[in-house]
Amino acid sequence: MKSIKTLFMVLALSLTVFSCTEGSNSSEGSKKATTLKINFAMGNNARTMTYQQAMPLTLPDGTVITQGDLKPTWQFISNALNLNIIDTAVQNQKASEMIDIASATGFKDSVIYGGNSVAERLMNYGVQGMFINLKDYLDEMPDLKAYLEANPNVAKAITAYDGGIYHVPYVAEINNYARIYCGREDWVVALLDGDDQIEAETHTLNVAYSGYWDRYDANVVDLQNAAASQGVLDAATARTTLIKYIEDTYNFDKPSDLYLGDTAVYDIDELIALWRVIELSPNTLSKVSTGQVVADAEISPYFTRKSKNREEVYRLLTYFGGQRVHGSDTYSNRFILDEEGNLAFSYAQESFLEKANYLQQIYSEGLIHSEFYDLSVKDDFRKSMYFSDDIDGQRQFGFMTFDWIASTTNNNDNVAGMLPPVTTIPQAGINNFVHYVENSRAIKPDGWAISSASSEKELQAAFKVFNYMFSEQGTIIQNYSIPDVLVEGETFTGPDGTDYPKFNNWVFDAAKEYKNGDISGFLRDFMGSHLPVGYQKQIGFELQYTSPNGFKAWDLYFKNGVIISTYEQDDDYLRLMPPIISLSEQNIAKLGTISVGETQTDELFMYITGFNSPIEDATDLLESYKSSGIDTFLEVYQSAYDKMMGK
Repeated sequence: MKSIKTLFMVLALSLTVFSCTEGSNSSEGSKKATTLKINFAMGNNARTMTYQQAMPLTLPDGTVITQGDLKPTWQFISNALNLNIIDTAVQNQKASEMIDIASATGFKDSVIYGGNSVAERLMNYGVQGMFINLKDYLDEMPDLKAYLEANPNVAKAITAYDGGIYHVPYVAEINNYARIYCGREDWVVALLDGDDQIEAETHTLNVAYSGYWDRYDANVVDLQNAAASQGVLDAATARTTLIKYIEDTYNFDKPSDLYLGDTAVYDIDELIALWRVIELSPNTLSKVSTGQVVADAEISPYFTRKSKNREEVYRLLTYFGGQRVHGSDTYSNRFILDEEGNLAFSYAQESFLEKANYLQQIYSEGLIHSEFYDLSVKDDFRKSMYFSDDIDGQRQFGFMTFDWIASTTNNNDNVAGMLPPVTTIPQAGINNFVHYVENSRAIKPDGWAISSASSEKELQAAFKVFNYMFSEQGTIIQNYSIPDVLVEGETFTGPDGTDYPKFNNWVFDAAKEYKNGDISGFLRDFMGSHLPVGYQKQIGFELQYTSPNGFKAWDLYFKNGVIISTYEQDDDYLRLMPPIISLSEQNIAKLGTISVGETQTDELFMYITGFNSPIEDATDLLESYKSSGIDTFLEVYQSAYDKMMGK
């Protein structure tokens, strides 16, 4: 980061002002400051700009923050910009509810409105004239203007159908890996690299999956199926067949090299062959994880973090020939660009549904956690399957998931990043086998907008705040909080080669005391940083609470050039989509007669899991999509998307 020491000196001087005023409402200077009312709702009173914790927070300089004060970050911003910021949010009100109430009075009670998952509403009310078109005022926000000019695809993604920009979004750490594949390395080593840890096993499974790839003379799934006795596979047969296949096909030092570390080149068939061995080895693997065989241990070769993350399982379809699944880092974004650059609804693609049949086969073999799809189950499967090995009576153990690097690799030394299965992506002209994950950091449907009912003085105050979040100082404040939280002038180099500000021990100690070590939660709930206002988040924050295993995962993905979908991809098929496609009233009226939505999604999960399924094949849903108006649905969104992109 350029001029980091000079910048910290400037911040330190600003901090002196913060320390003396003890808040934006307590000094003579603040009385002369412009009042700026902000209604930023999160549906969680711990996540607003106002400090709502029962216990006071004492900052390193002795300043005490108590309930009802602005959080330290916002006190600092108030003083840095000479503003009297007033948090007008009903502290536990959902953003959508707040927008509905505020719209009834023309957004006249505050200057800035925002919250989580409100981008579409802000766009819609903006084109109706209730929020200002920020494009008309960018010269008064030079840092924001420079950011949008440097990131034209971000600008396009937040452009409404009339060509205006009415809100500034929370932009996550774009062009960085988001969720990745993680697994228990010690399980792979124990099962494949020798017999010393192998216990007697009695479990069997009925083979249903028949394999996809034809990379080599033999397919490992075909070999396991042929070795099964009347369609029933046991642990010893599955394991010995897999090991022999690896020895015959590859020239590794040890069989686990197919799956672990830099040498990993496994495809989805080879992964499923391993999953079968894992599913059939509960005695061996429970002993590896706990030191003794656990009676009636339940092994899940693949699991999602929670049932609300159930769409995560669809990402496995990518490894059956490059199928795209989600257009952005949200399950509701199911629009992608096909190989011709036209808008497609992934869940309604014949190629998607054909490959979903493989998930049904895999699930029937017990290779996917049995409760992953049940929305009535609120359990944190990652906690029970990865982080509970030492708990007495623990019976659930999981092997592999797709989740965030830092948090997933932080509480079990044997859970590490794994390269994704290799696949071709012919839709993007990639016919050789590559490592690819379509998931990456994205523009979020969160952020804030400025009311058109604001006075000129209020507009100028709002412009200060909007611009500040994209200035060098504001970026540090929003990402890392007030400078006293940092080791002033000290930086560290991330795996991407960038230098980032470094936290001091006070941050870690305070996060441990107040938030059980959750630094992100501490900064949001106690300090006031990381709220999803309009700003660009930096990966440097996350890297500071990443475990050694987590850094190995980052290095693994960077070193091996794992392809990700981004807004900057040259090929349409690999490109991320906007978080929201802006719709006109006419568009919305056309969609009012269409029923494309969660009905088909629920039916697909019912089919995959065999729970009262109304269909016999996933492609049967094509007729449901057609009768629900998928053609009109796509026409409407294609037209709206083209307008956003300036076509």
